[in-house]
Amino acid sequence: MTQFPIMKTIAHVAVTHVDGEYRIRIEDESGDTAVFRASSDQVVDLADMLDDLLSDEDEEQTAG
Repeated sequence: MTQFPIMKTIAHVAVTHVDGEYRIRIEDESGDTAVFRASSDQVVDLADMLDDLLSDEDEEQTAG
């Protein structure tokens, strides 16, 4: 049986560039944190995905 992760609300996000790699630190409302290592391509892809979603949201608000 597949377990789905518990959805949490993000309280803080920090992105740093250390020794040629990006580190994304995410903290939830309870103070739990996770740190992810990412390549520059992954960071660019994430930024593009967020930009697309925000653009879609802006278009929906403008049309509505």
